[in-house]
Amino acid sequence: MRTARVLTFLAVLLACGYAKCACMPMKLGYVNLHRPPYFLGAGSAEAVNPGATVQLIRDIAASAGCTVVSVRLPPLRLRQALSNADIDAMLIDANDSDLIHFALPQSQSGELDAKRAIPMYTVVFVRAADTIAPDTDPNAYFISHRLGMNNGATLAEQLRKQGVKVDDGAQDGARNLEKLVRGRIDGYAATMVSPAQMDAFIAATFGKQLVRLETPLRVHHFWLAFNKRYYEGNRPQVEAMWAWIGAHGHVRFVNLVAQYQRLPR
Repeated sequence: MRTARVLTFLAVLLACGYAKCACMPMKLGYVNLHRPPYFLGAGSAEAVNPGATVQLIRDIAASAGCTVVSVRLPPLRLRQALSNADIDAMLIDANDSDLIHFALPQSQSGELDAKRAIPMYTVVFVRAADTIAPDTDPNAYFISHRLGMNNGATLAEQLRKQGVKVDDGAQDGARNLEKLVRGRIDGYAATMVSPAQMDAFIAATFGKQLVRLETPLRVHHFWLAFNKRYYEGNRPQVEAMWAWIGAHGHVRFVNLVAQYQRLPR
């Protein structure tokens, strides 16, 4: 039976030229908040320049001959929408337990395949006046200090379980950075495509008030997850998208982020 399924799948790939069969339009879910450079605009309508993350996923879909229909939702509704098949895909910070609920690229051993994901870095900005050693481990430091994160960040709950004092009441980076300057939090954790991505912006905006800790809070990955119904109906295209992410995803994302950072905020 397994051999028959493999042969059938290979036949589909050959007939489609691996990725160019008809592909159902992909309902992409992403946050309805303005979080430049990743997501631009607010509310349900998509901005003319939607953000680096949205453009990346459009490029990924195009590589497999698929089109994208955007669905903007509050952050805390996105995973449930994917589980309910109200949306077809979203970029998530996944763990192996998510394989039960979503279609995700897997390694030969059945674990999440980091080679077909986007590497990301969560770094922490702190006040220079606090004179924290640059090589301080933020995971240990923020057991006893308050760490700001964007509302809806999936990492927040994981950090709380580790004993980190997380304040995720602010919706975006601008509000968190203001809270940091005013002393309402002791650090701000931001996730980005490279550790130094925000350094120039921070220096231009806050001068020498804020500095980045050299040790990242976390180095992790984002996967493009699909609901299982969409995956089963569009398996060759989804596999092609994951392959494209492995070959081109990180470089393309870095370039897109750089482009969007040059746009007016």
